[in-house]
Amino acid sequence: MGIAVGMASNICSFNLKEVCETTIELIKNPDHDCTETLKAPDFSGGGILLYDKEKIDEIYKTGRGSVRVRSRYAYDKKNNCIDITEIPPSTTVEAVIDKIIELSKAGKLKEISDVRDETDKSGLKITIDLKRGVDADALMLKLFKKTPLEDPTSCNFNILVGGVPCVLGVREILDEWLGFRTECIKRR
Repeated sequence: MGIAVGMASNICSFNLKEVCETTIELIKNPDHDCTETLKAPDFSGGGILLYDKEKIDEIYKTGRGSVRVRSRYAYDKKNNCIDITEIPPSTTVEAVIDKIIELSKAGKLKEISDVRDETDKSGLKITIDLKRGVDADALMLKLFKKTPLEDPTSCNFNILVGGVPCVLGVREILDEWLGFRTECIKRR
């Protein structure tokens, strides 16, 4: 009787141009510092990465760690509302709205009069209507702390190498890929 082992993996996305530049630099110089050309993860769904060099270095070296991602927003002064247009990859529009409603009902967000999902074909949009005289930026700082509008995104670079699961750092993953491509070219 065998034992089933789960293989969890969470590889964050990177800018393809930066990955290619980093790979080229590694071919030219095996001692290349990957963080010079591959600055940080790049989330396709948006959000702002709160850059922490130590955490990025740890992820690049060990293949594990987490980064914090913050939503993008704009204050619409004319309509006295905040439009959130990008959210962290680790959350959903429903989770954000549910948390804001929960906090409002508990009396912890008295600055908000309404929140709704206005996502359409043009993209994601959560609209938060503000009560008169509310400082939008101060409210957003409060929302970043209390809701998933700012959320950690974990990285776990667990990949198969020769059919065996292992956690590798960025350099090791690129080295494995270069070895694979070299072998493909030799066999051709």
